[in-house]
Amino acid sequence: MTLAAHQRILCALDTTDTAQAVRLAGALAGSIGGMKLGLEFFCAHGPADFRAVANSGAPIFLDLKLHDIPNTVAGAVRAMAPLGAAIITVHMAGGPEMLRVAAQTAAEAADALEAPRPLVVGVTVLTSLDDDDLTAVGVAGGVAH
Repeated sequence: MTLAAHQRILCALDTTDTAQAVRLAGALAGSIGGMKLGLEFFCAHGPADFRAVANSGAPIFLDLKLHDIPNTVAGAVRAMAPLGAAIITVHMAGGPEMLRVAAQTAAEAADALEAPRPLVVGVTVLTSLDDDDLTAVGVAGGVAH
């Protein structure tokens, strides 16, 4: 599936101000591919305000970078399913089993709800880290590798 150029653009709603996020989402809905809501927003407001932003009609990329034991991540993905996020993130450092379970649970939960399956995206390295940071935590090879 090929997306139009405007559909490949996501706006990061990096705010905890729900009114501001709703205004921006409403103004941009239909003009871009979707909105990203992150951990700060979700922890500050939870599902209710997620839904307020989602009511703009734009697909929502829920960027929580889930990272825990497989069973716990599966439970989190299952709990998020009714929100209808188009994309959710997990952290690749959780390992292959956690990644497999996250993707499988997302598919099963969406199917049970008769809803579109969210795309599960794995984050490898946080953008704030540099080579020295990675070395300090035992990751060899650096950012460019």
